[in-house]
Amino acid sequence: MAGHSEERPKETTSYRSPWRVLARAFEKSRDLWKAKYKTLQERLKAFRTEARDLRRSRDRWRAKAEALEQETSRLRAQLQQQVEQSPPAPSRRLQPVLTQLSS
Repeated sequence: MAGHSEERPKETTSYRSPWRVLARAFEKSRDLWKAKYKTLQERLKAFRTEARDLRRSRDRWRAKAEALEQETSRLRAQLQQQVEQSPPAPSRRLQPVLTQLSS
């Protein structure tokens, strides 16, 4: 029996309930804490996954927008070059004057 008393804590606790009742209560408390922690870990993983997916999507859209901006700039430059190379259009103001002179 001397060995059995050594296993118990030497300090006296303020618990008045029997050890079996306390063990059950502590086990239930532990199980609730573990379940809460597991739920939080699952939510954290879901948030990290969503953030990763959103980051990838944003990067794809940014790359697409930058490519379209470059294409737009190239096409504007091409249009400007064509405008500079083409002869000027006849002025509309001169047409009525020419028709009056020829009459």
